[in-house]
Amino acid sequence: MNDTKTLGVKVREARDNRSRRSGKQFTQQMLAAKIGETLKWVRKLEKGEFYPDWDSLVLLADTCGVETTFLLGEDLDREKYNDSIRGGQVSRTIESELRRY
Repeated sequence: MNDTKTLGVKVREARDNRSRRSGKQFTQQMLAAKIGETLKWVRKLEKGEFYPDWDSLVLLADTCGVETTFLLGEDLDREKYNDSIRGGQVSRTIESELRRY
């Protein structure tokens, strides 16, 4: 699965692809409105600051006209995705704690 930075790049690519297909710019604000999130949420996602929950990821992919595999770099279902991001969060927490010492 892609790391959060790569996921952010892929979300931006998906949004840009939608812009090209429609011939009209599809902004972060437009994406946020379509998926029921805030502009701040979309900006942080595109910066690679977090993994969204599964439902948001699926809605985002559908809104941009791409498959979740495009965003994730592999074919995962809800359960595998949730396990992956939970493990990633635990790993990041441990790494953060170790840096303190």
